Amino acid sequence: MELRQLRYFLVVAEELHFRRAADRIYMAQPALSRQIAMLEQKMGVQLFDRTRRSVSLTPAGEMLQSQAAALLQQFDELPHKIRMAASGFMGEIKIGYVGSAIQTVLPGLLSQLGRKHPGIQTYLSELPSSVQWEQLHKNQLDIAFMRNPPAHPQVTSMIVWREPFFLVLPKEHRLNARNFHSLQQLSDERFILPPAADGEGYYRHMLALCEESGFTPALAHETTHGHTILKLVESGLGISILPLTFKKIAGDGIRFLKLPQTKRNAELTAVWLQDSKNASLKFITELLKPVLA
Repeated sequence: MELRQLRYFLVVAEELHFRRAADRIYMAQPALSRQIAMLEQKMGVQLFDRTRRSVSLTPAGEMLQSQAAALLQQFDELPHKIRMAASGFMGEIKIGYVGSAIQTVLPGLLSQLGRKHPGIQTYLSELPSSVQWEQLHKNQLDIAFMRNPPAHPQVTSMIVWREPFFLVLPKEHRLNARNFHSLQQLSDERFILPPAADGEGYYRHMLALCEESGFTPALAHETTHGHTILKLVESGLGISILPLTFKKIAGDGIRFLKLPQTKRNAELTAVWLQDSKNASLKFITELLKPVLA
């Protein structure tokens, strides 16, 4: 089947008159009749019922008419769509993120991207930092929002969010804003922390907060998700340290206390491959705003 034959067919289907259809497309009537006959032969069905007085569509012809117009429109739009895809204005971006990103930078970023570039579709996956790092290098993610990524010569990274760490306690805990002075006061308690496998850099960062206060934390549980940590703390199964963002989703049974005497902050870093072949990626990285030191 040739596209030009489909176009001829649609004109005849609209006019239901071969001479008028031929005049409309500046074609001799016998030639047009031959093209329609060839189309019918290729499809193996009769598309028109012809008499000396009238031309009408067969059920097969009606079906083809309903489908052919949309098909030809898609074909006519194809060059434009290909150019848009090549330039990145149409495409998709696969985004990985840790839980706190959806509470901070991601919603605003996705909203801007949608307004400025509606032809770009995004796909979101909440993943541990270590999994994001692995998938990024396998081109399974286009951009990752993670904690303390390792340095890599083929990766571009940008710190896009910075906030203080807070001590997270059950509400009935003995410490409060008036009597909490140092993490040393908690050296005999059990902590709920992310595992090293979730991201070595972030794990070391968390340990350092305790070690700088003179102790190594005893471990109660390990989990990669902040909302799970909150639930465990609320249930009295340990205490933890989390970025302030998690206070937004904490229940009433949780107490957040600012860590004193530390310059360490929680950082969220956007990471992408320098040689990414995704033409749409540049439109999201252009919207990122770095956190200044």
